[in-house]
Amino acid sequence: MTTELTAIRKKLEKKLKEERYIHTLGVMYTAASMAMRHGADVQKAMTAGLLHDCGKYISMSEVAKCSYEIIMSTEIIGLSHAEREMIANIVRFNNEPFKYYGEADSKSTIDRDTYMIIGKLTAILRVANALDRSHKQKAENIKVQLQDKELVLVIDTQENLLLEEGLLTQKADFFEEMFNIRPVLRRKKRK
Repeated sequence: MTTELTAIRKKLEKKLKEERYIHTLGVMYTAASMAMRHGADVQKAMTAGLLHDCGKYISMSEVAKCSYEIIMSTEIIGLSHAEREMIANIVRFNNEPFKYYGEADSKSTIDRDTYMIIGKLTAILRVANALDRSHKQKAENIKVQLQDKELVLVIDTQENLLLEEGLLTQKADFFEEMFNIRPVLRRKKRK
């Protein structure tokens, strides 16, 4: 973890309630693991994971817009303006429908290739967030397996995963569109 990410994490630890902080770390680590698995930028995935809920402290009805504005208006040491814009869009599209290249903000200077990276990291963040929808860290361990055209997420838990399964189903189409594989949730069989 970079010193910049460590600084963000420490600030969040002081500001967030324990349950939200633990959820945020879980989303960050899951997003990083998935980014690594799919050859995406791990640092950007971790940063987006840490900041994915920042807009909720301003407005629950306009989380996406507020998240974007907070990230864009905050100088984050170690991130250029272009990198901040990427992270802001990833976090924004975690909470609102993805706008495809050409439909997005006309003031943006993001090129097509960078926009594709934003799409992939958004798909990863959506799945990582869905896996802890209840904010109860139900997964003791998550094992990722690639089987045919499925990304099988095997969860080791005794908890009910109905909420996480439901949200993952909603997020799976976009992930499949970005990576050409469908994420599915399975519970680890205990002996």
